[in-house]
Amino acid sequence: MGQCLEKVRSERALMSYNNNNNNNNNNHHHLSISTKHIKKKAKQDVTEQQSNHIRHSYRQMNTTTSTTLEPRRDLPLHKIPELLAKITGTLSSTLSSSDTKQTSSSLLSSSSNSTSNIIDRRFQLFKKYSDDDELMSVDGILRLCNDLSLEPDSYEVLLFCFVCRAKQMYSLTKDEFFLGLKTLGIHGDNFSELRTRLFNYNIVSYENEFYNWTYHYGLVDGQRCLTTQNAISLWRLFYLKGIERPKILDQWLNYLEQDINNEIPKTITCDTWTIFPQFEKFIELNGYGAYDDNEAWPCLFDGFVEHQLEQQQQKNSSSN
Repeated sequence: MGQCLEKVRSERALMSYNNNNNNNNNNHHHLSISTKHIKKKAKQDVTEQQSNHIRHSYRQMNTTTSTTLEPRRDLPLHKIPELLAKITGTLSSTLSSSDTKQTSSSLLSSSSNSTSNIIDRRFQLFKKYSDDDELMSVDGILRLCNDLSLEPDSYEVLLFCFVCRAKQMYSLTKDEFFLGLKTLGIHGDNFSELRTRLFNYNIVSYENEFYNWTYHYGLVDGQRCLTTQNAISLWRLFYLKGIERPKILDQWLNYLEQDINNEIPKTITCDTWTIFPQFEKFIELNGYGAYDDNEAWPCLFDGFVEHQLEQQQQKNSSSN
């Protein structure tokens, strides 16, 4: 009995000793964790302080730089070249204001002299063919065509008169002649270059303007309408080059020339001339059978379509 009690006491003492050791270990462990947390927190604070210090220094640096590079608004303009030379560290001489003015004046003078020379050369060329230094009449144009090796009734001559925006047939004013040479880029009396420009001129982008201009160009002696013969010649000449030729053009011109039923008028109105491109496209897309004479087509087109339908019927009858 006594031994058991002693054994129990011994075990309790041992347990108490172990518990004390465990408590001490736990306390030491908690203390260690707490210390690590404090150290970690302190390290974060130091890092954050360093970061704040860097950001603050960077802001100061930017502020200082911005302030240093701020342009001076009270600096006189003539001081700017000197200031730039100091900043870049170069000692290269810059043009003074007087030198700049002299250079600008010389450039303007050179340009003015060049322009004056071109105008003078164009005037000398015009004067060679004009009657009174203001107008180039039929005789002068014929001599010009001869020097250009062009026929007076050629497409190139018609094109040149259009480029000049001539208002009367075989008549050119000085301003019209100058405009034509300027448009073609001709600065003197280089006939070879002028011929080349005319033969290679792209008229497609000006087709509508060229077509309408041609009608008014053909009017002579105050006429309001083109004579039928002149209209035939101008239609044939206009579609000679550069612009797509209508498929019905030959039939149309033959109809006007033959005047089978003596119904062809002596003149072609501006309305008939202007609407012809629209008419020929309609016929090309739809045929003569789709034409309705009740619509607002010029009467001359009605007679032409009727004639063409009769021609087709005759061909069909003969083939059968």
